[in-house]
Amino acid sequence: MDDIEKYVGALLGVIWLIVKAAIKYGNTDEARAAAPPARADRPRRHTPPAEAAPRSIAPRAAVPFGAPRAPDAARQRAALLRLDELERSAAALGEAVRHERANRRFADALARFVPQEIAQARAAVDAGRGAGAAEAAADDIERVLGEIAVLARQRRDPSLLPALGDADALADACYAPVIAFARAEGLPLRSGFPATQLAGFDLAIWTGFIPTSIAPIFLPADFFATPLRWPALAHEIGHDFLASIDGLEPALRRELGLPDAGARPRELDLDDDGAAASELKRAFGAWFEEIFCDVFGTMMFGPAYVITMSELFFQDGVPYASLAVQRGARGARYDVHPPPHLRVLIGCMVLERAGLGVPARALREAWARRHAGVSLDHLIWPVRGAWVPFPLPPFADMAASIVERLYAGPLLALSGFGLQDISGLDHGPHEHQEASRARDALLAGRVPASRDARALLAGAVLAAHQAPGQALMILTLARAAIPALGTGERRPDAFAPAAGAPSVALDRRAVTEALLFREILLPPRALRARRRARL
Repeated sequence: MDDIEKYVGALLGVIWLIVKAAIKYGNTDEARAAAPPARADRPRRHTPPAEAAPRSIAPRAAVPFGAPRAPDAARQRAALLRLDELERSAAALGEAVRHERANRRFADALARFVPQEIAQARAAVDAGRGAGAAEAAADDIERVLGEIAVLARQRRDPSLLPALGDADALADACYAPVIAFARAEGLPLRSGFPATQLAGFDLAIWTGFIPTSIAPIFLPADFFATPLRWPALAHEIGHDFLASIDGLEPALRRELGLPDAGARPRELDLDDDGAAASELKRAFGAWFEEIFCDVFGTMMFGPAYVITMSELFFQDGVPYASLAVQRGARGARYDVHPPPHLRVLIGCMVLERAGLGVPARALREAWARRHAGVSLDHLIWPVRGAWVPFPLPPFADMAASIVERLYAGPLLALSGFGLQDISGLDHGPHEHQEASRARDALLAGRVPASRDARALLAGAVLAAHQAPGQALMILTLARAAIPALGTGERRPDAFAPAAGAPSVALDRRAVTEALLFREILLPPRALRARRRARL
């Protein structure tokens, strides 16, 4: 009898273990099924991680066997399992990129930002705030990891790395003055690592990535076919600059007297001279971010940026499109982009303010010639289903006022300065001469001597503007002079003998002597071992 009881007890124990395992793995499968796949859409704006002391997370109270669970207990369990999996993925990806020259810049986001977000999500669950917050955080973290994985994967492609390295070098050169200024003035800049990515849509920047410190910039398929698109990188970095300093955009709007971009739509107000002042402010409120980025881009690249706008904005056969004020999406009164004609005029205003009046006049005249037979003295607005012309001067005057304040200041939001006071930002006469020298070298079929990525690409745009049929060759020569980021490249002739220098014979004897000389100069091996131990 005792043997039978022991046998039955053991059998029941085995059955219980099997049931328990089935429940466990069933819940895991349920959690995985509940987790949505990685999505390609852009994430919501993240709130910056709190800079607080490490928190002590209280252990979860044990639930008595058989007690009823909360309605969202299964969702919480699934969310926590998903966070665990994301934590492991982030650690593995971080360990991989840490050892890759081209991808090291992503290690900080994987080592700091992602763990902070996961810790906050877990704390929300522990605090009883439900599974919704953890699920939303997991969605955002999954998109962050997915994007970093794509950035890293493209840089592991030997055919893509040199091209992306050149674009990254230009983006870094555009961002460097902003980073230096923000540090000097104590401005809370939350982004500083632009990273380009070849994508299947138009040029854009993912400002929702700002809290990670990475700024992904999406490049269209034809980006490496012509130099004309390269100055637009500065425009996208202007968006990131405006968004990554907390409170900068609303503060600038207040100082310029412009309403928020989301002001409610209403019918156009008219006066004897055209649109009323209140309507002007509403329009420029909608356009402010794009205007800021055009001013920023023109200051970065000078006439080359205005050439880029002129070439990309003009529509053959539809010259009036340059004057049209477009309606915005989702019922907004105005699109966020001003009419192309106004944007070109704003670029020329910046050039004149920077002391480049001659190129500004030439560009305005060339823009007018492209619109032969069309009056550029008006903008046309959609009013009650029809296009109505309004005189340009009130809009040009307000644009000039905004350009002057942005360029020269004073702006309290920028510590009392204007954009011209950001060292290294302004493209003035000296920078224009550097770009002109690069242009001349490129037109002569030579790799320019300059290593300044901004001057090289500005020169490439000027050269391609003069010789459109050679645009690809011009871009190839300009890129040959750029030290591509993440490749270890310095300059194309880094290992070539200097002009007039005697050649060095690399025979067996010379190599042997060099190795012996190196061993003589190195410290003794025992000292080297001790030094490594201290490190």
